Amino acid sequence: MGANAAKPISSALKCGLLAVWENGHTDCRWMDLCFDRIACVPRSGRRAWLLTVVFGLAGIPAAFGQAEPILPKPQLAPKPPKPVLPPRTVQPKPSGKEATAPKRLPVDINRLLKSRAGYKTARSLSGQFMAYGPILPKRRGGILDANADTILIAPDHVVVTAERVRNALLSQLGLPAMPGSKLMMRLNPAMSHRATVPVVTDRHINGYTYELTLPSEIESDKLVRALVQVTLLDLANRKPQLRDTEIPLWMTVGFTQVLLAQPDLVLVLSRPEQGGNEMAMEEVVKNVRRHDSLAGVRARLRGRRAFDFSEIAMPSPAHLRGENWRDFQACSHLLVDRLLAVRAGGVRLQNVIRQLPDNLNWQTSFLKVYGDFFADMLGVEKWWAVTIVQLTGQNQYQNWTLSEAVEKLENLLKLPAEVRLNDADSPLEAEVTLQQAIRSWDFAVQKQTLEMKINQLLIARMKMPRQLLPFVNEYGRILQDYVATRQRIESFKPRRGQARPRLAPMVDEAVRQLGSVDRRLVLFKPESTIPAPTAFPQN
Repeated sequence: MGANAAKPISSALKCGLLAVWENGHTDCRWMDLCFDRIACVPRSGRRAWLLTVVFGLAGIPAAFGQAEPILPKPQLAPKPPKPVLPPRTVQPKPSGKEATAPKRLPVDINRLLKSRAGYKTARSLSGQFMAYGPILPKRRGGILDANADTILIAPDHVVVTAERVRNALLSQLGLPAMPGSKLMMRLNPAMSHRATVPVVTDRHINGYTYELTLPSEIESDKLVRALVQVTLLDLANRKPQLRDTEIPLWMTVGFTQVLLAQPDLVLVLSRPEQGGNEMAMEEVVKNVRRHDSLAGVRARLRGRRAFDFSEIAMPSPAHLRGENWRDFQACSHLLVDRLLAVRAGGVRLQNVIRQLPDNLNWQTSFLKVYGDFFADMLGVEKWWAVTIVQLTGQNQYQNWTLSEAVEKLENLLKLPAEVRLNDADSPLEAEVTLQQAIRSWDFAVQKQTLEMKINQLLIARMKMPRQLLPFVNEYGRILQDYVATRQRIESFKPRRGQARPRLAPMVDEAVRQLGSVDRRLVLFKPESTIPAPTAFPQN
């Protein structure tokens, strides 16, 4: 009996332990299995079964815990690695020790310090003008500069001159004193007074700034002319634009001569201050009595021929050299003076200056403002001729001599241009022929330039001798036919079955005709008197 009872007990224990360690069974199935086994076990073995059930219930939580889903432990973000710094090679200076002076200075220390010593920066009272340069400039000397009419300028002098020139120019235009864009001037003692002084314009979001590089030894009219150009540019650049504004040369030179001719106006101080410690000042005594502002112009043009308006509007490089440059200054002075003398002259010139950025050339702005006086540029030519007669008494329509007429006609047929050898180089002034302009220039520029040349030929025809009239007429006819034909081709709109006219044959024909007239005009040029080479005696 005991042996038979032991077998069910051992099997019941096995079943209970199996249910406890089984992970996939639930609580209900395990309890049903236990109670089924207890019902099958005899009474004498039920105590052992109860102990088995108690111990089995103690292991239920562990079994239930394994049945629940296992959640992953939250992982913390990895810390960034520490940067690896290079080893420090420079040893820190020990505290308490100051830098010691070198035992021996360089041999050329005086030369190195000389370029920095004796310079200063001066600023005008308005804050608009600033200049940097040597306090006590010296003349460069040399044989070519011995007779030069130059002055020495220092930073204090330049800012004072800039203020005076701006206020005087605004007064001529009828404008009150008003602030303008900044101007930085650098005085270079190594720069020759013959060098060109370009104006550098810098665009910014809130306006413009200008830069000038001036020689420390400079001519007074050249200094005033550069400052006048900056002031005119400042008046024109009152609104943002994509291209640079070009001030006509006659306007810059004319206003410069008008300001320099004022008897009660001292623009330039010609004596630098002593040691930079004294204020820039100069005592000037002038007697003003029935002053004639055009006395210098009258004296200059009395013995020389005045330029035509076309020559003033588009001067060639030959007009800006030597004695011709003095004539150009006198004619520009007279032109600006007469334009200021008309009704509301200052206001009109203001409008011309402010309309320059809106047009491709100054002639368009000029005719828009002076439209009630001049219908076209031909009317301006006639007005200028009458002005010359009234001032000097010389008849501009008096015939030229044959040699003078040939020279004038050749200069009239040349076009001024700017040529760049490289993109980084500054433009060089050059002259191109009509044939080169017809072949290479855009038609928009060609049309404007050739129409101006046609008007100039009409004016020159009145002063040409009888022998050269056929040449003038033929040049004008060729240019008029070319412009009219080219205009028809550019505006041609082909219909069905129509072919567009070819442009190349028409251009070649115009160039051929101009070349033929040029070859015939050479026959009228006077022969150059070149001395024949002398024969040396042979030993």
